[in-house]
Amino acid sequence: MTTGITESPAAAPEVRYAGFWKRLLAFVVDLGVTSLIFFALAIILPILLGPRLGVPRGSVILAAGTVAWLAVTWLYWALMESSSKQGTVGKDLVGIMVTDAEGSRMSFRKATLRHFAKVASALPALAGFTMAGFTAKKQGLHDLITGSRVVVKQ
Repeated sequence: MTTGITESPAAAPEVRYAGFWKRLLAFVVDLGVTSLIFFALAIILPILLGPRLGVPRGSVILAAGTVAWLAVTWLYWALMESSSKQGTVGKDLVGIMVTDAEGSRMSFRKATLRHFAKVASALPALAGFTMAGFTAKKQGLHDLITGSRVVVKQ
């Protein structure tokens, strides 16, 4: 027996894209977090371990610093943005998250591609980052390359 009442599916919440200033604030916070991690790995550990390994301090610090900065930034952004939180500490603090084109969580592989695509966004003169303030879906060049979106958490 039918009641004559039809149930409509729940309306999907409206997607609100994160603007340039929220994204910039999140980046500044994340830069602080990654700098602390980098300091611990690239400065403190080589100073403690360098003499024991018989390697001159200066060369250990330079080599470790380069490797640590590349590894820390890549793993921080890719792991955090592909996690269930879908964002970094900074993004979480300002209430935004990263999704793929369908609004789902990104894979680690896609988050890695997004991280390294930021090199293209940095050239020339950070134009690829700045364009997030002017595109309809608030996407930077690295977002357009990877089909990702940064949205306000619901």
